[in-house]
Amino acid sequence: MDQLPPTFGSYGYRFSDPKLQQLAQIWSLGWDEQSTTLYDWDGTNRRDTGKFIFQYTVSGEGAIDINGERHPLTAGHAFIVNIPGNYRYFLPENSSKWEFIYLTLYGDVVDHYWNEIQKDIGPILNIPPDAAPVRYLLQLLENAAEKKISNAHQASGFAYQFTMELFHYCSNLEKNLSQWPETIIEAAMYAKNHYSEDISPDDMAEACGMSRYHFTRQFKQATDRTPIQYLTDLRINKAKELLQNTKYSTEEIATLIGYKNANYFNKVFKKVTETTPGKFREVNRGAMFDHH
Repeated sequence: MDQLPPTFGSYGYRFSDPKLQQLAQIWSLGWDEQSTTLYDWDGTNRRDTGKFIFQYTVSGEGAIDINGERHPLTAGHAFIVNIPGNYRYFLPENSSKWEFIYLTLYGDVVDHYWNEIQKDIGPILNIPPDAAPVRYLLQLLENAAEKKISNAHQASGFAYQFTMELFHYCSNLEKNLSQWPETIIEAAMYAKNHYSEDISPDDMAEACGMSRYHFTRQFKQATDRTPIQYLTDLRINKAKELLQNTKYSTEEIATLIGYKNANYFNKVFKKVTETTPGKFREVNRGAMFDHH
């Protein structure tokens, strides 16, 4: 059984419905990693005008100059900019890599809310990896990898929903959770991109360059969960979605979410949900699973 499609990759969409283009639409999205200073975008000199970018740092470090002021972009930092604009984002010479997820949108609704956020908060945002906008973008990346973004109406709905998630998050910043340390964000995002593989908390610790002992202590302090609880939650939430919306067997689902066999998957699922995968599927078949 193959693994779930990785979210790592870039996806572009060119839908032609003029009404939906005017409202809100997806231009491109992706999960990327850059390791050369050739990665350099000047907002004053781009052809794809009328677009709006959200870019969120997963690991490493990038930078953006806005109106002559430089902002470092480390794990958990995002920027939102319009095209065109007086900015330049790039891999700085002192950085060996910059890993990020991004979404480029267009449309009048996006224009309005992007400008509202920039006016109220500014172009630089500090967002934990479990915040709604990041979770929604990760779901969009998964949909793109699985070729589930297939028509203009659907894509427009996704663009509108992401815009609302971001605006709602920014409107309630004082109520949001305290920020996670950069190393913990890197580990959490690593888990989100690799939970379908046979990874463990040791791999999460290695991904952020920490010893297992210090990593476990800091992760629990930041997230209120142990690394294994966090990884288990990711896997069980994906299992619920697959049980509700696919015909995969429990054996296949176990493999897809990073477990070696169905027996272990059944045991973990029952411990977390207090029911078996089979009974969960029976009760929830076809129900809308809440990704947020």
